[in-house]
Amino acid sequence: MTSTDLVAAIVDAELVEEPPALLPAVPGGEADINDQLTEEAEEDLANAGRENTRETYNSRFKAFANWCADQGRRPGPPTTEANLVSYVSHLRRAEVGFDTIRLTIAAVVDMNARAGHEKWPPTAKALKIYADARHEQRAAGRSSKSAPPLDMARLVQIVDACPDTLAGLRDKVIAYVQYYTRGRRSEGARFRIASVELVSDGLMVVRKWTSKNDKQDQGREYEIDDPAAIAVIRAWIEELTRRGEGAPHLPLLRRVNKGDNLDPVSKKGWGLTPHAINEVTKRMAVRAQLDVAADVTSQGWRAGVPSDLGALGYSAEEIKDITGDWSSTKQVEKYRKVGRRRAGLKADESRRSRAISDLHKLRAGAHPAEGEDGQEP
Repeated sequence: MTSTDLVAAIVDAELVEEPPALLPAVPGGEADINDQLTEEAEEDLANAGRENTRETYNSRFKAFANWCADQGRRPGPPTTEANLVSYVSHLRRAEVGFDTIRLTIAAVVDMNARAGHEKWPPTAKALKIYADARHEQRAAGRSSKSAPPLDMARLVQIVDACPDTLAGLRDKVIAYVQYYTRGRRSEGARFRIASVELVSDGLMVVRKWTSKNDKQDQGREYEIDDPAAIAVIRAWIEELTRRGEGAPHLPLLRRVNKGDNLDPVSKKGWGLTPHAINEVTKRMAVRAQLDVAADVTSQGWRAGVPSDLGALGYSAEEIKDITGDWSSTKQVEKYRKVGRRRAGLKADESRRSRAISDLHKLRAGAHPAEGEDGQEP
């Protein structure tokens, strides 16, 4: 179940020509064991899905459950349609962002599915209120706020501002690894030392074992040939090894305490949690005095490369193909436009866009629409 899972799943099954023999009904109306999940299956179903998505849904459902408790309602599961619609109406009137409202609807559906109530509760009425909230907020000038891209120019500022300490070296690694792998914070937190391979002095490969868009868990490889990035990541791993923390299975990114020493890996296996990566990124932006420091989040690393490629003149389709990190061009196009405009360039260089740009030339009496031969283009 995903945030968009208001769509039926596709099941790949084998057709069996001969039906199984019919079994006698269970006497006395007792539950048929063949219709009951084992305790292990119930537990696996409840914990299914990507961990970061599950945590986000849990957070939104908890807010819904707290509201229900305040109203004397039962959140479920099973959740009633009336409770979902009423809560969505409450969020709309509280002017909660429409993205959060949509996420809440998905979270309630997901939590019910985990409890065995597939495609429940009905969402049509809740989605109507969500659509109205989105329209109202758009009309009022509110929109989904994206984190500013941490492109190469800002990356250089961040790296240059890092202190010459263990924590500073770790921060540089976060910057380079997250930029070149277009990494989400959840992906950065899962990198292991074994994720990094030094192929040669001029080439390093960083592997994601899994990612949000990697539905088949095939993983991704990212080749880095930036000498500065290679030197920093190599120095960090050498320092971890010197401190006895360089085993391949250990986390690549680690928490560094105020004494500039490594903290132990957590019981859950975290060296640095996704939340911590976000907080470190924010601190780095402030330390480097970035022009957008107040709005920076770790999501900016994911936007960096497509923004830079956009500034270099690549189209959204080309950027999608070059990076291989997006399944469509919708989000890539947003990053591309930001990169173009940050470079002082128009996002659209088509003939129609150039025609509009030519209009101001009419003040001088020129005829920019004419071709060199005096004929209309």
